[in-house]
Amino acid sequence: MGGIPFKSTGCNTCRRRKVKCDEAKPECLRCVKNGHVCTGYERSRVFIHKSSNAMEDGAQKITRRPKALLSDPRTYQVDQVGPGVPQLNTNVRVRSQLFQSFIDGYLPQSQYICDRTGKNILQTLPDPSKSSLLLDKAVVALSTAFLAKQNQDRHLLQNSTKIYGNAIQMLNGKISSGRALGKDVLYTTIIFQIYELINCSPPGFGAWIAHVQGSSAIINQCSGQDDETAASRLFHRQLKFVTLCDAIGKRKAPDFYNPSAWQDNLLQDIDSPEPIDELIDGLADCSALMEQVDGFLEKGAEDHDQILYSGRELLFTCFFLEEKLLRICCRTQKELGKPSVSPDNVTCRKDFRSSLFTDLLPKPFQFPSLTCAEAHLIYWTALILLYPLIDQLLEVLQVSAGHVSLAGCYSPSGEHANSGVTPNPEIIADFTTLAEHYADQVCRSVLYCLQPDLKTLGAQLLLAPLSQSAQFYSVHELTEKYR
Repeated sequence: MGGIPFKSTGCNTCRRRKVKCDEAKPECLRCVKNGHVCTGYERSRVFIHKSSNAMEDGAQKITRRPKALLSDPRTYQVDQVGPGVPQLNTNVRVRSQLFQSFIDGYLPQSQYICDRTGKNILQTLPDPSKSSLLLDKAVVALSTAFLAKQNQDRHLLQNSTKIYGNAIQMLNGKISSGRALGKDVLYTTIIFQIYELINCSPPGFGAWIAHVQGSSAIINQCSGQDDETAASRLFHRQLKFVTLCDAIGKRKAPDFYNPSAWQDNLLQDIDSPEPIDELIDGLADCSALMEQVDGFLEKGAEDHDQILYSGRELLFTCFFLEEKLLRICCRTQKELGKPSVSPDNVTCRKDFRSSLFTDLLPKPFQFPSLTCAEAHLIYWTALILLYPLIDQLLEVLQVSAGHVSLAGCYSPSGEHANSGVTPNPEIIADFTTLAEHYADQVCRSVLYCLQPDLKTLGAQLLLAPLSQSAQFYSVHELTEKYR
């Protein structure tokens, strides 16, 4: 009668010697007593990539590596891939190892992720091979695209693209069926977003934006969205942030702003929301303010008193948001730490330090964790968007005695409805120059985010803030910094 195969939980040294392990931590007593080096209990996974350029036509088969090369659990490799419909997702063991290979190359070690969940959204993904054929295909497409890019394997990338297209068709079928959609559909849209960041379809980020908009469109159709688990919070944070990136590009309030249940339900059972979530909400406020200020500036001829009243209201709203963001940043630094000047010996990818060196910026930053860097990048991005709005409003309101500072025209009590804008000649600030300062802060974070230990996720978290900094430099004709 068949049973469940036994899997040893002993240390790697005892497993290799085929002896019973007492499983003491951190080193087993048997190894110590007999003079052996105890290599611990962690099971490493290595996906062996064989270029599809060398593969002959034929059916896929899986072969075990020679026993002499095995010091860890069994490792499998793809020997052949047929020229027709991709066969890379036919074996559960290979699919699992493909995804683990992607995770190992995409996510940094756990000590760099320091929010209260301690996880990335991909680490909460249900087992694709058991939960959903759609999600399974999406994961295989993503994993093979990542592997193909790493190894510059054109044929493997073509197979990945075919699997991706097949998964897109399956997703369309689920949506058009009219039946209730499960979380596998939403997880699939997140996988597709990451796929487009790794293997961007022409002519640019259009396909990524389409998946972002798709996530927003189907969120209310999905069942089982009421749980408040760590996975649910990470999931909603991911969708919220990418939706916000799309809204900022359009200078509009994001879809979830105010009317959506996301803002009300996301952290309703948590005493104190995480700094990242508060900062994302602050960034959403900035995006909404951009739309309001743009609308105000486009109105043109109107009653002068009404212009002054509306402009002042918007101006004080900007100052109120600036103070709110500062309070959140202070709480963030208490919980996650502060940036510091990076030491000279930080390892960089392919000598980025010399290629990015410029005397236009101060020394690069070092952060206690990637989570700390992410929080500061979101905060600085919000200020890059907010401060030019303040300068535009000051110009329309003809406050010309130097640009007033926050101390000169903001009332912390909040009772500002009938207050005038009173310039303080002793405290003068150019808010666009302040925005440039925070764009510089983003640029000082590049070397940290691109260090090898932070894997692909470090670079991905840099994309949106660095894009806003570059756009600011371009609009304000700061040619050298933009270059």
